[in-house]
Amino acid sequence: MTRRTFTKATVATSALVGTGTAAKSADVDVVIIGAGAAGSSATDALIKAGYSVICVEAANRIGGRVYTDTSTFGVPFDHGAHWLHNRAINPFVNMGKKLGMKVYKAPANERVFIKGRGSIGADGGAFWDEYKRVTRAITSAAKKRKDISAADAVTSHNEWTNTAFAHVGSLSMARDMDHVSVMDWYSAQDGNDWFCAQGFGTLLSKQWANVPVSLNTKVTKIDASRDAVTVQTSTGTIHAKAAIVTVSQGVLASGAINFSPAMDSSMKSAINGITMGSYNHIALQFSGGTIDVKPDSWIAYHLSERKAGGPKGGGILANVSGTGLCYFEVGGGFGQSLEQQGKAVMVDFALSEMSALFGAGIRKGFIKGTATQWGLNRHVLGSYSGAEPGQAATRRYLRDPIADRIFLAGEATSFGEQATVSGAHKEGLRAAAAVSDLLA
Repeated sequence: MTRRTFTKATVATSALVGTGTAAKSADVDVVIIGAGAAGSSATDALIKAGYSVICVEAANRIGGRVYTDTSTFGVPFDHGAHWLHNRAINPFVNMGKKLGMKVYKAPANERVFIKGRGSIGADGGAFWDEYKRVTRAITSAAKKRKDISAADAVTSHNEWTNTAFAHVGSLSMARDMDHVSVMDWYSAQDGNDWFCAQGFGTLLSKQWANVPVSLNTKVTKIDASRDAVTVQTSTGTIHAKAAIVTVSQGVLASGAINFSPAMDSSMKSAINGITMGSYNHIALQFSGGTIDVKPDSWIAYHLSERKAGGPKGGGILANVSGTGLCYFEVGGGFGQSLEQQGKAVMVDFALSEMSALFGAGIRKGFIKGTATQWGLNRHVLGSYSGAEPGQAATRRYLRDPIADRIFLAGEATSFGEQATVSGAHKEGLRAAAAVSDLLA
């Protein structure tokens, strides 16, 4: 645990038995809303500590934004999180090893392309120089404690700035540079990334396979106006001593869950200031050898146009784990506009871009494609969180309990590991520790 060691010796039987059991009217110690990384870790920790717990999930599966699909392509396809960021502080690498899964360091297979010219060398030359210049400018602004936009931190542009902006903004922060807080960008910890060949979602679902969850259970109201918590769901009412809410910032901002008492002005400012970005995978499957790149190669290419507020184009993680599957990544304003046009348009765009880079002949090896649409997923309403310029400091208010009994947890409440699964996991443990302190 991050704050204290649980001392309860007995392990209570969960209020629900078996994943998918419907949540009926019940009285428990703790109710947890959401069965993603934060909700699963919190549920597991509290059950092991001896508390009676109900975890409810609006979707029909656990994992939240960490989900591996093996049916669409016959190989693992991560719809959401794929990178195990910052191995030094990421517990999922060791979890994967203990589960007997193939986890490995992301190889340094990076290439830079220009349409019509192909690869321009392993180092990318001018692109990498511009990328470093842009990040230095953002770092300089952040060190001065000026929470301006990343776009305002860069005072001059060249032919590779648009591409660098894509990699710093839309393909990393899931938002365009004028919506990136330099303080939020600078505060995120960095390190070596790893992958899981079986899929990050597979790893997470195996890690918490025995954590009981009530699926298809939508929460509409959480009331802590008295000395307890009452949660109204689509399948019954739950009475508890405390609640942990792990839904996304998108769901919180939508008002889908009514809180009583209402959130105070500080928390409302945090929900308005720490918003969901747009980031999606357009997955394209090719027959073996069609795309001549090493496994897990990252392909950057020259982006000259802008559309919907950001660079028009994306980046490519090619030959994922040697399967022939490619993730064409799009984010920010352009990615969001593409998402809203539908999966067929997304696939057509990605295939056209890749044909311009690798040659029209790759279409002969193209098998099929699909795309994620996290912004349109009603259980999430976006990809992951980020601070608007000037709003990074409001993130701390998300950790303030509501009525001393409702605790928020997830990647958005993390300091340093925001927008990561590792961050969400640790925040679930933090919230569990806070509940244990309350109930002890």
